[in-house]
Amino acid sequence: MALLHGQKTRYGQEPPKARVGVEYTIKVHVSGIHVRTDWIEPREGASLCTIVTASAILSGQKIELTGDCFPGHYLLNLLPGDYQARLLKDPHKMAGTPLYQEYEILLPDRTVWRSTVTGISE
Repeated sequence: MALLHGQKTRYGQEPPKARVGVEYTIKVHVSGIHVRTDWIEPREGASLCTIVTASAILSGQKIELTGDCFPGHYLLNLLPGDYQARLLKDPHKMAGTPLYQEYEILLPDRTVWRSTVTGISE
């Protein structure tokens, strides 16, 4: 089962664009990218889902980000390099762990990749 409770990728669906006036103030360095296909089990039944994982450095920590893939789009626009991001959700504010924090990574064409921290390393 996939680590995320993501939605199915629908061919022809465009990735979300950055909203006007929203600031992406967090610096992220992506050093590696992996594309995986996994089974998810939503209420309607099991189906295949394509996910992208990225090895990254965020706030000085080495992390793994995992998110949905839009076929043909992120594979071309999410490359190793420096990006801007914003924190969407932090379920462990007081615990001090970045696990399960949700981010939007701003890509060069102003689309955003929504991802979740699914791993930490030293």
